[in-house]
Amino acid sequence: MANTNQYDAGRNIQKDRQHRLYKLQEAQQITWINLSAYTAIMVAELTIGFLAQITVLIADGLNNLTGVCGAVILIIGLKVSKRPPDSNHVVGHWQYENIAALLSATIMFAVSIQIFVDGCFAVQRFLAGHIIRPNYWSLGVSLAATGIISILARYNRIQGAQLNNQSLAASGQDLKSDAWTSFGTFLSIGGAYLGAQWLDGAATLIVGCLIFHSSISIFKTTIMRLSEGFDPKDIELYSQTIQTIPGILGIQGIEPRWLGDQIVMKVGIYLPDQTELRTSYAIGEKVEHALMKKYDILDADVMCYPVSQMNNPHSVD
Repeated sequence: MANTNQYDAGRNIQKDRQHRLYKLQEAQQITWINLSAYTAIMVAELTIGFLAQITVLIADGLNNLTGVCGAVILIIGLKVSKRPPDSNHVVGHWQYENIAALLSATIMFAVSIQIFVDGCFAVQRFLAGHIIRPNYWSLGVSLAATGIISILARYNRIQGAQLNNQSLAASGQDLKSDAWTSFGTFLSIGGAYLGAQWLDGAATLIVGCLIFHSSISIFKTTIMRLSEGFDPKDIELYSQTIQTIPGILGIQGIEPRWLGDQIVMKVGIYLPDQTELRTSYAIGEKVEHALMKKYDILDADVMCYPVSQMNNPHSVD
């Protein structure tokens, strides 16, 4: 599907690839920032949580451990995605970005189960009369985590939109969830400090549920992409754009799929029976150029069929 020609549909392929690689590089640098912040917060929360025996703070630390693992996996995935096409991957290595997201979601799912179990034990200890003694350090680190992660969440969402990078956009949503989790941790520790001891176990259970929900959300998106699923609403938009091009009498089919954060597709169009080969080629290039310009897709293969075969589905593939 990837073209080796220098120009395709009026676009310089080499420059376009460099542009997309630049965006991946920017996303990778931002992910390094996420990794540094997650690591610092995780170490602080786990250290203070274990020393003070505050289950909800330990749970939040483990939640940020999933952020560390996710950032590392995503950095590796983005790095591999930048590799040029080879004999085994003729369209490039873009798909490794989705594989990295899937592995990250798997880790989040496993940790959410562990945190939920810890929450159950924390509730059991509360019912048995165990008392936790939160301190200013535990309050401070949970509040600091809330502020830092909130800033990172907004930064990732903004950069994800500017770079049109789904990984950063998803990272921004995950960070936003983590920020709320840390804020909930702060409130539960504050409540325990004021005497509401039951908040430790209850908040831990809520944290586990939030991480579980985030992991399932990422699972849905990545599995959809890896299984070549696509939103029908987007396909309809592509169809509307194609139909505006003069000379096209109908659309035989549109088959888009994801390669990492990039979109490639096959398009079938119907043209008048007597259309010359050169004209057919020119219309196909217009279709490809229109899709690339409006939707920034990576590539489109356009196939032309005679309109007389429109009502004979067995004559085309």
